[in-house]
Amino acid sequence: MEALEKPMGDRVLHAMAQAHPDTVDTYLLGMVLGCDLAALQEAIGALVRAGLAQARSVVEGGQEQLQAPRITDRGMSVACGMACTAAEAESAAARLEAQALRQLLVARIAASRLPPPRTEELREALAAATDRALVDAAQVWAHQPVSDWRALLPVLVAQPRAGTAG
Repeated sequence: MEALEKPMGDRVLHAMAQAHPDTVDTYLLGMVLGCDLAALQEAIGALVRAGLAQARSVVEGGQEQLQAPRITDRGMSVACGMACTAAEAESAAARLEAQALRQLLVARIAASRLPPPRTEELREALAAATDRALVDAAQVWAHQPVSDWRALLPVLVAQPRAGTAG
């Protein structure tokens, strides 16, 4: 990623990680890093474009400036060395979310009052569902009773798998 190949982008990202969850004062950060505001704004802009940071865009004197930058979850993953790029960080977060959902659903299925053949059917359908389909469905079905999943999980299994992590 371009922003992290430059020492400035790396230093700015790590400064944001240290300030997390607060925003960073760009003027003070420039003083601490010993760089001019233009170079700092460029580095912050690269991090924002990469999805590693977010900032408020303000127009002053006809020029756009990024103020109150804050590290994103993806940026924190990169700053902590868990990922090298924003895309890798996003993929890792999606995998973690899917694993957590699977564990929660397995626990809910086990605790349900459904007859054993139905619980086994749900377990098999859950095992066959892709991560992406599971995460998407969880946003809608999170608060539904286990018995309602009987209709949901076979539909997830039947979805095309192209472009999804399974």
